[in-house]
Amino acid sequence: MEHFYQNIQGWFDFQRLYTLVINKLPNNSHIVEIGAWKGSSTAFLAVEIINSGKNIKLDVIDTWKGSNDGAFSAYVDDLKNNNGDIFNLFKKNLEPVKHIINPIQMPSEEAYKLYKDNSLDFVFLDGNHNYDSVKNDIIFWSTKIKKGGFIGGHDYHHKDLPGVTKAVDEFFINITIIGGDGISTPSWLVYL
Repeated sequence: MEHFYQNIQGWFDFQRLYTLVINKLPNNSHIVEIGAWKGSSTAFLAVEIINSGKNIKLDVIDTWKGSNDGAFSAYVDDLKNNNGDIFNLFKKNLEPVKHIINPIQMPSEEAYKLYKDNSLDFVFLDGNHNYDSVKNDIIFWSTKIKKGGFIGGHDYHHKDLPGVTKAVDEFFINITIIGGDGISTPSWLVYL
């Protein structure tokens, strides 16, 4: 399937990380993407899953109401133009791959309760970017990942989002950094 993520407005520059993880995951894996907004990253991930030929379940968690981390003021106009909720736009944008996506509209700090411990293969954190939110996401979601799975996120060493780096560095030692090459913002990945 051809990629179409470029046609969806958003902040998405971690294609290399998603491709790496999809290549490493076994068949019958389960992924959770936290933070999707209009769906550009989700579209890329879904097409990578389809093209891999693997049976991989993809849950996408977001409130689709923006975040209060102060970094993305563009949310305000998006929300105004979409009656305060981006969820319907997300679903419209993901129409070609809707058959492999399970969107869950709720905050991350509630959604983790839907999953058993050691049940997920990969969790990607790109929701709220303030320190407390990232720290809590790491605490809540890392217990849900199987041994040999992955946890990762976006905006590591982002100058406007120091809480991401601080929270990640407090919890993990062996962090793989992907990006940060002047083309993409650094993302982080940890093998558990």
